[in-house]
Amino acid sequence: MSNTLVSRVLNNKPGVSPENRAKIQAIIEKHNYVPSAIARSLVTQKTSTIGVVLDNLTDPFFFGFIDGVHRMSEELNYNVVFCSGNDDYDLKAQYIDYFSQGRVDGIIAYNSNMKDVFYEQIKKASNFVIVEGNVPGKIFNKVQINNFDGAYRATTYLIKQGYKNIVHFTGDMDYHCSVDRMNGFLKAMSDYSLPTDDVIIYTDFMEELAYHKMKEVIRSRNIPEACFAGADKTAYGVLRAMIESGLTAPKDMAIIGFDGDVPDTLGINFPKLTTMRQPMFEIGREAVRLIVRAIEDPSAPPVTTVLNTEFVIGETA
Repeated sequence: MSNTLVSRVLNNKPGVSPENRAKIQAIIEKHNYVPSAIARSLVTQKTSTIGVVLDNLTDPFFFGFIDGVHRMSEELNYNVVFCSGNDDYDLKAQYIDYFSQGRVDGIIAYNSNMKDVFYEQIKKASNFVIVEGNVPGKIFNKVQINNFDGAYRATTYLIKQGYKNIVHFTGDMDYHCSVDRMNGFLKAMSDYSLPTDDVIIYTDFMEELAYHKMKEVIRSRNIPEACFAGADKTAYGVLRAMIESGLTAPKDMAIIGFDGDVPDTLGINFPKLTTMRQPMFEIGREAVRLIVRAIEDPSAPPVTTVLNTEFVIGETA
């Protein structure tokens, strides 16, 4: 029998008589034949696979995103391979390079770091989507959160609650999102004619640095009325320092976070954090939609999708 007939049966295509289909199927079952995905991709020039590079696959913050990617990939009949950079920029770049060598049809990378070399690395791939990242002057498929707006709304909420002495504990300032959130905070403060000098406390996305910075604030005996934190983990670090010192939120200082994340520290009964929650599930789905669109229609112009945060009222503001 010809290779064409066998191929039609393997791919469940028409044009094969019932007798020949039965014969070929019997041979396949007898020899436990499994088609070679590698051979097929060499012929079709398509792997039907998406590569996804994250900072840390075990971080609960990304679980919603992973679920969104997985579900949308299934709906669109694509396989997905996840790689964890373990918060190591160079390792993430290695995975980008690996995927770019024709092993997947497109790459989704979660990266808000301001290093332009990341973009230079990923643009080697024929199809890619960057989540949370941006490169000024470059047009490409990306999914972003309106970090500025989320920070502005959070700060405005605190102001309308009557707080005037408000500070901002930043996220990691090597990331676009942290800069946008700080600028959103400052714009709200300016719009309501509140002071913008000496209101920024530089921390990162982890609890520990924010914890120590807040301990310094407490020792100074100059505790602000309210705080907008550039990340939930940062907010939990602030809360941990307050709890150890017998202070509570919002009585002693109101707190609003950003992300919809969980604390790293176990064994502490944290109050439910008021926060700007990112729609991680929707981000994952949209990233897959954009990458599949790029794969299946190479002439499609790049798209920037911007999603808004959800204000979640908890117990801290």
